[in-house]
Amino acid sequence: MITVNPLRIRAFIAQVDTTGGPDACWTWRGHKNDDGYGRFGKQSEGAHRVAYELMVRAVPDGLTVDHQCHNADTTCPGGTTCAHRLCVNPAHLEAVTQRENLLRSPHTMPHHNAAKTHCPRGHRYTPENTYSRRTAKGYARRECKTCRRERLAA
Repeated sequence: MITVNPLRIRAFIAQVDTTGGPDACWTWRGHKNDDGYGRFGKQSEGAHRVAYELMVRAVPDGLTVDHQCHNADTTCPGGTTCAHRLCVNPAHLEAVTQRENLLRSPHTMPHHNAAKTHCPRGHRYTPENTYSRRTAKGYARRECKTCRRERLAA
């Protein structure tokens, strides 16, 4: 958790563009990293995380701060030039698990894979026809049981 004091709040707010009003993205004008996220303070903390902690509450252990404005914008191309990465409007931020953060964004592979209803060979992913396994790196993978049976029988 960050330390809250008036000077820190003043220094933070001085680097935020709120001219769009309370519903607009509040753009971070300070330092940003190579990934396009705003950075603040001596420890170079994520500006959106600092905004959440200053104006909402401490981010619970194990959670990350998600930009809801990014998830709602279907025209945003994503990537390091995504303008939402610089948004620090606390109304646009929510503390969620990393998994939820990845599933919400229309620009991630987990989002696209979770939306698939059929395997590459056309079999429906149902609880009865889906085998879930973890890779060596710990990622969850779905496998079609019908395809698996056919592969093992060959």
